[in-house]
Amino acid sequence: MFQCLGIADQVVSKSRRIEGGERVGAVVARGEAEIGFQQISELLPVPGIDHVTPLPPEVQKASVFSAGVAVHTRDSDAAHALIRFLASPEAARAITNSGLEPIGNR
Repeated sequence: MFQCLGIADQVVSKSRRIEGGERVGAVVARGEAEIGFQQISELLPVPGIDHVTPLPPEVQKASVFSAGVAVHTRDSDAAHALIRFLASPEAARAITNSGLEPIGNR
């Protein structure tokens, strides 16, 4: 990302990668970093930080989630109903509030 923005030389020595499954937002909230980059849906529930804005489109990496139902599932109708609901306008508000983008916006 820093290379795409043309600022790699200025910031790489000041940055670090957070590993081991720890949330970037938690590191920022503890004061161990001044700024962090992670999916919006991962930052929003972390107390003690402010989510500022999505990154510019040219450095954005979108994750597309899909759903599938096993052929031998016990309750195929319920599984399909859940998938239809998650793709519905009724679910869009909750999806947006969690930091994700509803399918209808693509």
